Amino acid sequence: MTHRSENLQTSLFEAERPCVELRAAQKSELAMVIEVLLREIAAALAMAVSGGSGDDQDHD
Repeated sequence: MTHRSENLQTSLFEAERPCVELRAAQKSELAMVIEVLLREIAAALAMAVSGGSGDDQDHD
């Protein structure tokens, strides 16, 4: 019995990459998530630069 292995994974250096098309609603949601993440990063950096503890979690 001969077993032929097929390479289903594309090469890391392959010129043609698969493309995923996002719908308008998905683009809008993704943009909102990225904006929130960037705001969180900016706030954390500002806290670190100002010498704050950066511990903004509620420890009840």
